[in-house]
Order: sequence, then structure tokens, then C-alpha cells
Amino acid sequence: MSTIAELRAERVRQHWAERQAQQLATRGPKGLAEAWWDRVRAQCREAEAKGDPELWNVLARTLENFYGSHNA
Repeated sequence: MSTIAELRAERVRQHWAERQAQQLATRGPKGLAEAWWDRVRAQCREAEAKGDPELWNVLARTLENFYGSHNA
């Protein structure tokens, strides 16, 4: 028997998979990237609300590295 937390986690996974597929089908890679962006920002906000702002720093460094790697 599944717990409520397990059922909720499965619904979240299912919703995310559906959202990814929908964004990719309707908007292509840009839509998929925007879906990831929304999810990452939500995760950063949740961590910050719990007193851990470090994810924002990780995201900033990741974006800086991405930009540096793709800026001619």
C-alpha cells in the first residue's frame, strides 16, 4: 500500500512528465527550457523559504558557466 507522500510524489512526477511533453510538442526546445526554468526557480524559492538560499547561488553559477561556454 502506498503512503500519501508516495502518491503525491507520483502525481508530481506524472504532472511534470506531461508538462515536459506538452511544452516540447507545442513550443519545441524553447518550451521545454522554460518549463525547466520554472521548475528550478520554484525549487530555489522553496529552499529559500526553508532558510537555505544557497540554491540561488548554485543556479547563478550554473547560468554563468552556461553563458561563458556559449558566448562567442
